[in-house]
Amino acid sequence: MRKGLVIAVALGCLLSCKDSKMTNAFGSEDEPEEDSIEAFVGDTLHLFEEEEPPAAVDELFDDFFYNFIDDARFQGQRIAYPLPCKDGGDSGKLTKQNWSQYDHFKNQEVLSVLYEREQDYALSKDTSMQHVVVEWIQLKEDAVEKFQFNRVDGKWMLTEIDKKRLGDIPNGNFLSFYAKFMADTVFQRKSLAEPVKVILTSEDGEEEPQEEHLNAEEWFEMRNSLPLPTDELINVDYGQACISQNKKTLLLQGISNGMQMKFKFTKEDDDWKLKEIEY
Repeated sequence: MRKGLVIAVALGCLLSCKDSKMTNAFGSEDEPEEDSIEAFVGDTLHLFEEEEPPAAVDELFDDFFYNFIDDARFQGQRIAYPLPCKDGGDSGKLTKQNWSQYDHFKNQEVLSVLYEREQDYALSKDTSMQHVVVEWIQLKEDAVEKFQFNRVDGKWMLTEIDKKRLGDIPNGNFLSFYAKFMADTVFQRKSLAEPVKVILTSEDGEEEPQEEHLNAEEWFEMRNSLPLPTDELINVDYGQACISQNKKTLLLQGISNGMQMKFKFTKEDDDWKLKEIEY
């Protein structure tokens, strides 16, 4: 079996691993229960403590956002209610009571970042950033909801939601292609470079990258092991450039397992092609 396929199988195992920090958080049935009044009172009071998150949570947007999607109490503190919502020419306000029906970030395992230039990904490490947009992209419905986050008094806050069509956002052309790429296997086959280059990098970066090449059959053999979203994308826009419209890197990041993969596409004669995978 080619190394690329071996890596894909290993990746499938990695993606299936869940964060086990909450395992047995309440103990097993066989464990003795603490029945002292003091312990009961102490535990009960602890439930109502309003602990402030460390200031470091607002240094990098990524650190803030991981807490935002993981901690419901923290999330509730970081939404500017009533939250302005725009949908074309219509506008309204979202209250705290109906946010739970609107929260698209629950149970997400992969985030994406679309960019053209490698240096633009460094924006995610910029602690001076004041504005970031998280896009919930519904590929099959040709719809995008842009969640606007701003620093307010040094704290990241969700301040607005703006609904768009794919064609109305800068990456719309590529995203329309990507939606068809994931939905239509015949179109997908035509949209593969022959061959697709696979770059395998070491975790510590000390070893030289290894290069593999996949033909269409090998791509389809490993495709189901890849974390490519098919129905929706949660894309983070730090303000990266959208200039050429002839190349895109789709970076996928696991929220709880540290996984990172890059899928590089180029546009040739008005047709997008998957040229390279880096893992």
